[in-house]
Amino acid sequence: MIRQYLILFMFFLLLGGCAHQIDTKTTLYDDWKPRLAAQKTWQVEGKLAFISPEERQSANLNWQQTTNSNNLILTTFIGTRILSLKQTANGAELEFDGDEYFDTNAAELLKRLTGFTLPVDNADNWLKGTIDDQSLVVDELGRAKQVLWFDNAGKKWQIDYGTYVQNAGYWLPTKLTLKHQQIKIKIQLYDWQFKQV
Repeated sequence: MIRQYLILFMFFLLLGGCAHQIDTKTTLYDDWKPRLAAQKTWQVEGKLAFISPEERQSANLNWQQTTNSNNLILTTFIGTRILSLKQTANGAELEFDGDEYFDTNAAELLKRLTGFTLPVDNADNWLKGTIDDQSLVVDELGRAKQVLWFDNAGKKWQIDYGTYVQNAGYWLPTKLTLKHQQIKIKIQLYDWQFKQV
């Protein structure tokens, strides 16, 4: 009889623990947007498609940011590394086609060597959907829907945010499209991770 009570107690304890885990994952911070903007240590995985009149390219992406660095890794769909772009306060380092290249401007380095135009210098704001601009259009939940924005080089981008997921207390973009002149970049994000502070 004691054994049955013990088994029942363990079952409810396990059930309570599972319910608690689900609850903490789906609870949204009341001030989720400023908290997300202040969150400077994150990692996300996804897919990227680069479309221009001349070519179409696609890759898997792994983007990591810490307080001191930003690291973008693109791989093929079978896992072969295409490039690795690391930014620090000292500049940018690009590993591409078996060689290493350095510059003070990460976006220009990427464009010059690969042909990709991507505003990597400002990724922390536009990728998380916390960009702050007077042209910003938000939905009824305060999430970014569209913005017309200029990067550090003065290039004008239209960014459209398609879908969001609720995770780690935040609303996080899962689909977004960047457009600059005839260039279109489609990004799908599916695994956001944050350092808990």
